[in-house]
Amino acid sequence: MSLSVLTPSNRNLKGLQVVEKALKRQRVSFEWIIGSPEKPQLDLDFIWVQDPPKNEGDVWVFNKLMNQMVRKASHDLIVSIQDYTDFAPDALEKFIFHYNNNNRSAVSGVGNKYTDNYYFNKVWQDPRERDDQGTFYETSFDNWEGNFASIPKSVIQEVGGFDEELDKHFGMDWYSVNHRIEALGAATFYLDQTNKSYSLTHDRYKGWEENNAIYGPFQKRAIYYKQVNYKLGYN
Repeated sequence: MSLSVLTPSNRNLKGLQVVEKALKRQRVSFEWIIGSPEKPQLDLDFIWVQDPPKNEGDVWVFNKLMNQMVRKASHDLIVSIQDYTDFAPDALEKFIFHYNNNNRSAVSGVGNKYTDNYYFNKVWQDPRERDDQGTFYETSFDNWEGNFASIPKSVIQEVGGFDEELDKHFGMDWYSVNHRIEALGAATFYLDQTNKSYSLTHDRYKGWEENNAIYGPFQKRAIYYKQVNYKLGYN
């Protein structure tokens, strides 16, 4: 089985090189789709999707970009991996294993953040890690993290993809998708504590806090989902 790895990145090339290094160690076939403002120069083959133009009022184009990347994906299993993220050689195998057991599952791994390439100096501990290490269990939709996770392409399509209206605010991108998946019962969310990522810490975009959708705009948008339709439909 093959899968599509999606990595959006509008930071510097180093972030993609970390993912590339980890992907080279994987033992299964995949296609790599990168979304970025300019086409990067990398050794590994990839499909490039250029950042779309901003609409009036947008602070970024993440949701528009993710919709375009999902459309480009050739395989039903999508693995979303944030830039600056390293992971073990069997990471993609684990996502495939879960999909083969339940093709309506959305599976998140766990991960911590570090300041150095050797992952010695930990600066952030994943709060989702429980004391019973090594477990795989069903979780809530808001406990699923799209920075290192798998989800069927058909499930994303079923709820209408990413909410492009939220490009007017930072954050709440995957969360808006999960919100609608949970409401429609389109998939079951799981957490695999055996599948760990190791990310290098990096700065957030300027103005992140004051422009984050979590401080009100998302709640208003969630009301819209219920009043109109949980399925947005691609713009």
